[in-house]
Amino acid sequence: MKVICGKEELLKGLQIICPVVSSKSTLPVLSNFLFETNEGKVKLSSTDLEIAAQCHIRCEILEDGSITIPAKRFADIIKELSDESEIEIKADETNQISIKSGKSKFNLMGISKIEYPVVPEFSKENNFTVEKGLFTAMLRKTIFAASRDSQRYILNGACFVVDNGKFTVVATDGRRLTYVSVNAIKIPIQGKAIVPTKAILDILRLLSTDVKDEIVKIGITDNQIAVQIDEITFLSTLIEGNFPNYEQVIPKISEFKIKLNVKDTLVAVKQMSLLTGDKISSDRSMSVKFCFEKDLLKISASTAGLGSGEVELDVDYKNESVEINFNPSFIKEVLQNIDEPFALFEFNNSLNPTLIVPEKDKSYLCVVMPMRI
Repeated sequence: MKVICGKEELLKGLQIICPVVSSKSTLPVLSNFLFETNEGKVKLSSTDLEIAAQCHIRCEILEDGSITIPAKRFADIIKELSDESEIEIKADETNQISIKSGKSKFNLMGISKIEYPVVPEFSKENNFTVEKGLFTAMLRKTIFAASRDSQRYILNGACFVVDNGKFTVVATDGRRLTYVSVNAIKIPIQGKAIVPTKAILDILRLLSTDVKDEIVKIGITDNQIAVQIDEITFLSTLIEGNFPNYEQVIPKISEFKIKLNVKDTLVAVKQMSLLTGDKISSDRSMSVKFCFEKDLLKISASTAGLGSGEVELDVDYKNESVEINFNPSFIKEVLQNIDEPFALFEFNNSLNPTLIVPEKDKSYLCVVMPMRI
């Protein structure tokens, strides 16, 4: 194999596939990525056996072939090469890799493609499309609510649901839930998949790269999800099991609906969180109190030996006083993901779930359980 690449093009491809390369695997080949010529282009692939990434880069192909290359060492070398000189990459039958650029020359030891796991191709069937910006927003607005508790593995990701012409993404950790549902551009399939948090974060990273295409293809099979945009493909195994019935968690009727200024409420919660503890707990010191009074919302916090504080916000509220305690992190993350100036705070009492929704965007909602003090 022998190819000539530009540094910028090569780094762009490495940025996509290197984060997937395994750094802790007992299989040496998984510390490598696959470099191969493919239909007149160079194809880069990496996998840790659970997730995989593929992309194509523009190179001049002098001799076809394939080799797996130590990912970190190769990337470090390419970063230090001259921006002005093209890079020649050559591999021989003994798996020796030669890298030349200007007056610089490096040799690395690769591993044959035969020993590398087969990375599945994107299925041309059982997929649908969605606009990139919309898909990015759906993931950003939900994944923060996924559980980080390894004992609750079924909640360690987001649930994708494709049904009746709608595409829905849901995440929950048992104390809060985020939900967004939209009509996708094309949904010829139906199905459900629990996508691991790590895969979601990698997808968001890929969507943030400099890609020209505005349409994302999403393919779902029994045990795998694939996302494709431009010439980038990302694949991940799914979490096996049944996601909880999230529909029954979402309050259907709320006695109180109060419009809050998102920015002002977020600032108030951030200020009061400075007076709470650092860990999630049922202890009073870990919570902020929302006290609704006539035309007034008092957000406060108090921690013994630390101090107390209170912020007052004007609201349209005419009922008897109600106090609700929340984990401040839960409220902050919800408000930070509402892209409107106002949100509706809906609840029945201080113990039942509280519903937080943007004033106008009815496709997105968050459910937060109060803290029992």
